[in-house]
Amino acid sequence: MTQEVISTTKLINFESVSKTYQLGNQKVQALKGIDLTINSGDFMAIAGPSGSGKSTLLNLLALIDTPTNGQISYNDTDISTLSDNQKTMYRNKEIGIVFQNYNLIPVLDALENVAFALQVQGIPNHVCLSRAEKILKEVGLGTHLHHRPANLSGGQKQRVAIARALVTNPSVVIADEPTAALDSKTGMEILDLMKELNYTKNTTFIFSTHDNRIINSVQHVVQIEDGLLINQY
Repeated sequence: MTQEVISTTKLINFESVSKTYQLGNQKVQALKGIDLTINSGDFMAIAGPSGSGKSTLLNLLALIDTPTNGQISYNDTDISTLSDNQKTMYRNKEIGIVFQNYNLIPVLDALENVAFALQVQGIPNHVCLSRAEKILKEVGLGTHLHHRPANLSGGQKQRVAIARALVTNPSVVIADEPTAALDSKTGMEILDLMKELNYTKNTTFIFSTHDNRIINSVQHVVQIEDGLLINQY
């Protein structure tokens, strides 16, 4: 297995990013002045206890939410300068998201679930299905193309979710607790698959996790506590 040599470049930059939510009469500061740089090809984890700000940071990385203060840049472009439609287009093309509960569409089979990520971009259906089939075979589901989510195991559902995240050839894949609902053996298989895709495709992977299996396997760990970045290694 040979990886093309690709120079490391800055992909994402957080500069003094804070996020405050209004909950009734109370303001909750979920993130407090985060400075963070993520390079192309990184394989990294955001770690911290429940309520530390991991999910908020993930939502900002995925352009699902916007910061209260500070600047987020993708490829040196300040995201705040983009319209909502431009953010949506950017997210659909450049950011793959693997949700903790998979978020598969129950009435669609594996092939259709993955193809849907391309169909929303207006790509011809036959191209969507061809690319979806190819990526499902790459993640080991070539014999399960027409299985609906109800007929797939947890590990197989996670593979479909990973295929859906990868089918658009994104710059970065963001995964929220990707091993949380899986047994130990399946969790390690999923982690090994992501490591292989990172190695062969130079896709950046960012995990939100408290799973030591992931923390011990990534290249970089960012520790969040009480909304503060307390350590990087």
